[in-house]
Amino acid sequence: MKKTLLLFIALTAMIMLSFSVVRADISLNLYYNGEIHSLKNTVVNQNGRYFLDADEIAQILGLKLKADFSNQTLSIDDGKAISTYSARPLDRSIVTLASYNPNMPEIINEKFYFPFEFIEEKFNLTVKYDKEYGSVYFLKGNDLKNFKNITHGYLLKIPSHSSIDLSGPFDNFNDNSVVLIDKKGEFSYSINCDKLDSTSIAGMRLILNDYTSSDEQIFNAISNYTKSYFRAMQALYKNEFLFGKTDAALSESNMKVFADYSENIYGQLSNVVLYNTIKSNKYSTSEETHIMITIPIYSNMSIYTININGKRGFLTQDNISKIHELLNALKIPNLPNSKSSLKVFNHIKTIKDVNLGIYPVLSDSNIEYTEYRNLQQNYKIQYPSTFMPYLQNSIVDSLGSISFKVDYNTHIAISTEAIQDPDTCIQERLNLIKSSPSVKTDTVEEGNSLLSDRNFHYIKYEMKEGPDLYYIQDYYTIYCSKLYRIELNSRLSKPSDAVVDEFIKIVKSIEFLEPAENLFSAEVSLKKYLNEYEGYSFSYPDTWELKNKSTDINFDRFSIVSPEYSGPLDICINESESLIDASTEELLRLFGGNDAELLTNYATNYYAPYGTKNTKILNTTSKVENGIIYIYKLINFLDEGQRHKLGYSVDIIRKGKIYSLFLSVSDYLCSNGSLIDKELGQAINAIVESFTLEETEESLKRESMGETRNRKVVFLENCFKLILGRSTILTHARTLDSNDDILVQISNCKEAGTYRLKFDYEGKNFEIISAVMQKDAVNSSELKLREMYGKKLVHSIIPDYENMTITIRYSDGIDLPVSEKSYFIDVIPSEDALIFAWQETILL
Repeated sequence: MKKTLLLFIALTAMIMLSFSVVRADISLNLYYNGEIHSLKNTVVNQNGRYFLDADEIAQILGLKLKADFSNQTLSIDDGKAISTYSARPLDRSIVTLASYNPNMPEIINEKFYFPFEFIEEKFNLTVKYDKEYGSVYFLKGNDLKNFKNITHGYLLKIPSHSSIDLSGPFDNFNDNSVVLIDKKGEFSYSINCDKLDSTSIAGMRLILNDYTSSDEQIFNAISNYTKSYFRAMQALYKNEFLFGKTDAALSESNMKVFADYSENIYGQLSNVVLYNTIKSNKYSTSEETHIMITIPIYSNMSIYTININGKRGFLTQDNISKIHELLNALKIPNLPNSKSSLKVFNHIKTIKDVNLGIYPVLSDSNIEYTEYRNLQQNYKIQYPSTFMPYLQNSIVDSLGSISFKVDYNTHIAISTEAIQDPDTCIQERLNLIKSSPSVKTDTVEEGNSLLSDRNFHYIKYEMKEGPDLYYIQDYYTIYCSKLYRIELNSRLSKPSDAVVDEFIKIVKSIEFLEPAENLFSAEVSLKKYLNEYEGYSFSYPDTWELKNKSTDINFDRFSIVSPEYSGPLDICINESESLIDASTEELLRLFGGNDAELLTNYATNYYAPYGTKNTKILNTTSKVENGIIYIYKLINFLDEGQRHKLGYSVDIIRKGKIYSLFLSVSDYLCSNGSLIDKELGQAINAIVESFTLEETEESLKRESMGETRNRKVVFLENCFKLILGRSTILTHARTLDSNDDILVQISNCKEAGTYRLKFDYEGKNFEIISAVMQKDAVNSSELKLREMYGKKLVHSIIPDYENMTITIRYSDGIDLPVSEKSYFIDVIPSEDALIFAWQETILL
């Protein structure tokens, strides 16, 4: 989250710079005692110390100076006393750092200058310097009642309860952002102003490609553009909320907007956003309340943003009054004064909710309830309105999941799945839970419960995942061939009695709905794809396109592309092969998990569009029929571009072969986890429901022959048999990464060797680009071996053309012991498609 937010801030700054006024020659202005003075001389910077011309400063402060350049002294008469200072250069070689006092006037280019440190100490002022805008402020820090912004011209009459933040070095001050601090330390109040000009307007016209709208319309477009920064921040917080907890501390951030509306402030239509942010980990939680007021002022070509920040709960009546006073204290040039309070402060319930926070303690609040309806999965529930919608996915009819966050540690989830055997499915799920090695068996409690005249089977247990302990309660029931599970999941600590009570109320509130009438009853015209060799099939709309995306000659991979949703919709069918001899239980555990990267270690060519870090498995179900394993998963994840995706997958495992379907859609195509476009949903359901195995004549024939290789490999072998003889065997084939050429190894024939091919399976033709015969490779290696062992006594070199090995027997002398080494000869393609190299590997 930290890295992402830094990227967001950098992007924001970069965009705003494109709209900011470009200043060529910056004049120096000084604010003192309510007036702004133009200075003729600039600030001098020597080794990080800042100086101002003493004569100019004396005129502004009402001082009389007497300079003695011969003795290098300066006398200052402030009307009360005369002080004389030596400005002679110090000999740093004999003066220790501890005795050196930098707060003295200095002579620079034959003129006396006051260091900033001297001005502060001598005249009891606070000096601030904005290098970007050329603004210098002499402020009476402890008793500052008025402040005028040099660059933007606004006046601020500072109330007694607040003070300007003047901390930090001289040059950390910025006219664009002035911060006030409540003296009790309960909140901060910042005034930010972005000044625009004709260059800014022209830049926005270029971005929008709009050269006809008025300048005021373009200004409003810039103002709306600045609001997109807040929306981007919302998206970042949402991703962290949904996919956080990936570090050791289980860090998570969240954001909730309580009010977002428009009202007139300073006579301008302004936007007010009231929101909370929370950052939590397993050790601590910190929540803050923010008010962001955006005031676009076309007459001044400025956009003001007022940010008010404090810890959750700071919006007391006293602090609301202070904020009202601060708003009235700001006088913007050419605008009427603000007299009324923010409208949101009059909404008592909203302020109460903000102070209670994103995750209010249930016992401290009057609980209101919201109805949630899921027409796709045919149910509705009532849940506390303070519970935050969390991970949701119902993009297919056969599997669904929605969840609500109770607090940082606790969530409630409702999952659904289509079932075939209602008599055994609940017991199968319970047995699967109890057999899990992560479940603490001595904590398992199960039974039946009648709630709202409906029978539920429940199981309560504790589960250990890594160092963390989870307390889980599951309630199961069945309706219309669907299994419904309502789960309370609490990490690190047991849920409170109040949370458990609300959970039970949700269980009681579930009502089942009659299946909605299909408004899109027109059948989708489908085209069927059947792989007769592997024995699987699927169907897809005949207006969609099936593309071959194979990257390995040993496996097929297809993509189904919708002409209307080619970007946000991704459907992939993939073949892979298990590398391990595992039991059914082990395969279920391995492929039912959320670590797709781990699966690539156990299966060749396995593909999943999601990774591990930003992935959440919402619902998993499986079945085993006739030794074939079926695993179905709902997955929400962030793709490589940090875009939120809702996914569904099917893995069918048969005799070591894995046939997979992966489907993902962008979250903006969904509402509450369901697809907005019902016709698209109908098409997707048709695809996923059609994905299955078939016993074709060809697949049964291959099975009886023990043939497991891909049809493309078998085709190439048959072609080489026709060319080189029926005894020919294709022992290895792979796709080269460089240009999709195919590298095959041919054996058991006279022309045995390694061949590089251009291969078009659809056109049933290939072209041999180059080849290295086994005999040539071995003979070439024999010459290299003799060079390598030139200082040894070589007794014999024995080639094995069939196995591509060569054995050398050698000694260090005639009467010394004989050693023997064997080498495997590997043919490696070079970057040039026509050249091959050899690599010897020792076979001890």
